[in-house]
Amino acid sequence: MRRWPEFGHNARRRLPPFRSRNTMRRTQPAIDRVWTVLDVIDWGKEYFARKDVDSPRLTIELMICHVLGIGRIKLYTDHERPLSPAELAQLRAMIERRVRQEPLQYILGEAPFYGCMLEVTADVLIPRPETELLVERIVRHGKGRNGLRCLDIGTGSGCIAIASAVHLPQSTWLALDVSQAAAELARRNAERSGVADRVNVVVMDILRELPSEKFDVLAMNPPYIPSADVPELEPVVRDYEPHIALTDDSDGLTFYRRLASVAPDIMAESGVMFWEIGFGQKESIIDIVMANRLAVEIVDDLSGIPRLAIVGNSGVTMS
Repeated sequence: MRRWPEFGHNARRRLPPFRSRNTMRRTQPAIDRVWTVLDVIDWGKEYFARKDVDSPRLTIELMICHVLGIGRIKLYTDHERPLSPAELAQLRAMIERRVRQEPLQYILGEAPFYGCMLEVTADVLIPRPETELLVERIVRHGKGRNGLRCLDIGTGSGCIAIASAVHLPQSTWLALDVSQAAAELARRNAERSGVADRVNVVVMDILRELPSEKFDVLAMNPPYIPSADVPELEPVVRDYEPHIALTDDSDGLTFYRRLASVAPDIMAESGVMFWEIGFGQKESIIDIVMANRLAVEIVDDLSGIPRLAIVGNSGVTMS
C-alpha cells in the first residue's frame, strides 16, 4: 500500500519557509519577504508535488482563493497582489493539513456537486463526481412528473436530495440520516441551496424503523465498502471520512438487503429506487433484487464500472 508522509507535533518546523521568486537572490530570510499570489502558487505547486499531493497547482490555487475570498479568474488577474501576514498564516495552516493527507474539501469546508456548492465537514462523506450519475438519472426520471414524493436514505451532506430538488422543482424530499451532526449539516445545505421548504431532514436509522408513507423515488448511496476492504483504502479516505459512511461493518450489502425487503412498505407501486453500488457488487445486487421479486437495471459510469442499480416492480418504467 502506498505510504503517505506524516507530520507530527513539530510539523510547523518541518514545513519549509516560502521562497519568493522576486527575492530568492537576496540574503534576508524568506519569511521577511513580500509574497504575491504568483509567488505562493509557484512555491505551493512545487511543494505539494514533492509531497505527493494530488493536483498540486489546483490545490494551492483553491486554497489561495479561499483565504482571499476570490474566484480563480480574479486569482489570475491579481497575481501580483501581496498577501498579508495573517493571510499567509492561514494559508500555511491549510498547507500543513493537506500535506497530512486531510481531504481538501474538509480544509476548504465545501465541495461542488451537480451545480451546487455544499458545506462539508468530517461528519459527512465528501460528495463524489461518481454520485452525480445517480442524480442525473433521478432528474431524467422525474422530468415532467408532478408531485414527486422522494426519499433519500443516508443523506450525509444532503447532496443527492438537494441537487435533485434543485433540478426537480415539483419534487419534495424526506432526507434521512442516523447522524444528528450530518442532519444539521444537510439542513444548512438545503437552506444554502434554496430548497429547505422541499427537503425535510430527519434523524432516522432505516435499519430499525421506516417512514410512514410510500415514495415515488427512493435514492441511496449507502456504506457499501466491505469491512475487510477498509484497511486497504487510501489514508485520505480511511483516516478522515466517517467510518459509518464508508462501511456497514459487514459485507457491504446490508442496506441493499434492507431496502429490497421493505420495498412494499415504502415504495409506491410505480416507484423506482436508485442505488449507488460498489465495485464488484453487481451480481450480488442482482441476486438480492431478484430474490425480492423486483426488477433491476444496472448502469455503468463513464469508466465502464457498474455504478448504479435502478430498482422497481416488474413492468414499471425505470428510465
